[in-house]
Amino acid sequence: TLLGGTTIMKRKKGFFRIFSIVLALVTMSVLTVACGDDDESSNNDWPSKIVFGAVPAEAASSLEADYETTRAILIAQIDGLEEIDFFQATEYAGIIEGIIAGRIDVGQFGGFSYVIATNNGADVDVAGVMTRDPAIEPGYKSYLVTQPDSGITSIEQLAGKTVCFVDPGSTSGFLFPSEGMLSAGLDPSETSTDITPVFAGGHDASAITVANGECDAGFAYDSMITSQLINSGDIKGVIDDVGDENVNPEDADLRIIWKSQTISGAPMAIINDLPADFIARWKEVIAENVNVPWAIENGFCEGTLEDNNCSFADEDDTWGYVPKTDAFYDGIRQVCEVTKASKCG
Repeated sequence: TLLGGTTIMKRKKGFFRIFSIVLALVTMSVLTVACGDDDESSNNDWPSKIVFGAVPAEAASSLEADYETTRAILIAQIDGLEEIDFFQATEYAGIIEGIIAGRIDVGQFGGFSYVIATNNGADVDVAGVMTRDPAIEPGYKSYLVTQPDSGITSIEQLAGKTVCFVDPGSTSGFLFPSEGMLSAGLDPSETSTDITPVFAGGHDASAITVANGECDAGFAYDSMITSQLINSGDIKGVIDDVGDENVNPEDADLRIIWKSQTISGAPMAIINDLPADFIARWKEVIAENVNVPWAIENGFCEGTLEDNNCSFADEDDTWGYVPKTDAFYDGIRQVCEVTKASKCG
């Protein structure tokens, strides 16, 4: 009996020893899986594809080529992101509607179209703001141009004229020009009887239509007039009656007769339906990596800070992006209040 008891006790001890080992192994396995889940929790629900939408500043522009460096950096720096599909809209309304409907994940806006989107229910966050120089507040201006010999020397003289705008949702191509025209006592609206409004569809088209004499005057953003159209050969030069940006004035096709106040730079916005940690990573990459110095240093493009083949947007002189919040666009909201523009919502 004693031997039998001893045998039973040994069997029990053996059983408990085996049970303890199995339990320890199971526990370690669970902990390992749990640790693995922790490591992957930041990206196991991240999207592998993002739809990116924008409106080209130039009519013939290809977004895939314009944003080639931006796309390459984002895919390389964000875990699991394999593809960025481009939605190329012909007007800002297409981007706004796509964002609101959830068909577009990220949009490159003008300041006004961003405000329109948020006013109409788009749940988005500012991912970054495009800039030409990180040392200054990102911004630009709207320029009013005429033919050099048009005889039009001020914004007040647009009364009765055919005036080219870019798009009803364009910041520098309509909203800020509207403020200027209202201050001059003219109705800039689409149904105006003070002028004949024409919406050209692109900043380049607006300026070129003026140079060709099909509009008496027109609005476009600053560098489109003073560098991009000249570099592309679409115009030979420009005379600046407001400042000191004359370029080949002896062969000028356009004359600048008015400039707006500085406009908050163009934002990239990302929908808040995406995972919060993915949004945080996207914003981090945009702020830290999508810029000329980092891209050149890490082999995404070649050249110098002044002369390179980096492609961040459809503006030749884009340095990259800097971080900003929604409040950066409160100035545009104030212009909306002044102009009562129908598109402001």
